[in-house]
Amino acid sequence: MDPRPPTPDQRLGPHPLTEEGIAALLARYAFGDSCLRRVVLDQEYGPRAAGGRLARLVIDARVVSEDLRWEPVCLELHHVRRFRIDESAAFSWVLYDPPRFTRFDGLLQVDLCAERFGSLRPETASEVFEGSELVFESAGGTWSALRPWER
Repeated sequence: MDPRPPTPDQRLGPHPLTEEGIAALLARYAFGDSCLRRVVLDQEYGPRAAGGRLARLVIDARVVSEDLRWEPVCLELHHVRRFRIDESAAFSWVLYDPPRFTRFDGLLQVDLCAERFGSLRPETASEVFEGSELVFESAGGTWSALRPWER
């Protein structure tokens, strides 16, 4: 039996992680000092499998337009090609900057340790992965606002 609370149900969304969807996500949430609460990786196998991995990233972030109220937000990445999760002593699962979304070779990279770039933009997909402790590459995805966590 898992004593942890389940991931909350969707309240708003899903919204695609397109240019417009990413802009809406970054406008809705203040990610400074937000916390990555849960990472769920899922893989289907067999002849009816949709193919590829699914990654759900649940982040507790603050809603800008609602007096910085905490709200869980879920990034759901489809057909994840590769990812990197380093559980080092230096990485505390606190996000100091918003996630950085880039596209190279038709794939979406979501870097949750993007502060290392500062105002610069990575030039290749491999550069996104170099030095990041939490990064995913996928064919696409969505984001959703979730209901508050049960206490």
